[in-house]
Amino acid sequence: MILMFLTVTAGALLAQTTGISGLKNEDRIQPWSENPMYWQYKGESALLLGGSKTDHIFLADSLIEHLNDISETGANYVRNTMSQREAKELKAHLLLADGKFDMERWNSDYWTRFENMLKWTSERDIFVQIEVWDRFDFSRVNWEISPWNPGCNINYSHDMTGFSKEYPLHPSADKQPFFHSIPGMPNYSEKLDIIRKYQEEFVLKMLLYSLNYGHVLYCMNNETSTPAVWG
Repeated sequence: MILMFLTVTAGALLAQTTGISGLKNEDRIQPWSENPMYWQYKGESALLLGGSKTDHIFLADSLIEHLNDISETGANYVRNTMSQREAKELKAHLLLADGKFDMERWNSDYWTRFENMLKWTSERDIFVQIEVWDRFDFSRVNWEISPWNPGCNINYSHDMTGFSKEYPLHPSADKQPFFHSIPGMPNYSEKLDIIRKYQEEFVLKMLLYSLNYGHVLYCMNNETSTPAVWG
């Protein structure tokens, strides 16, 4: 797995926006100054060990009980994919009465669960690795009910974006242009600019919650074969 960590350059601005107070950058989790093979948190070295029953832990039911189980074993780490593969009611964007999504509006349940996960893991000293995108969420059957699929939202069409109606290949083939929305990438086209707009809004929404906490790591893609410029 290639981990491409998200470097946040707008932290100060976001801090003002969200009311973060008293959280110093040196207290956030980061490579240990004495040995980059390990992490440090609040100035102390840290070894991350753990696991969970799902890779998108923030959407799990009975999450507090599961976190208590993790903590009681002595584990201190969970992986959290910002999943797009759940049932329609648990997507990031608002599901309308007609069964389509509005990419301009959010599903409050999705984001409340995310915020609760951050709070509850922080309270238990459990570090969270956020994987912003999982390529499996944008291919095969998951694409059929994805808010990002032009056939599933009211905001843009297949012609506007260049998206296909289906992506049946294994995502390792890297045929999904969703992951090529940066100018200069192999499959980039100007039509993807509208997608990048919504991608950036999604990431900003996520950061408005996660930057309140210092126990979070960021990984752009899961098991990616996409060129590194995407990260």
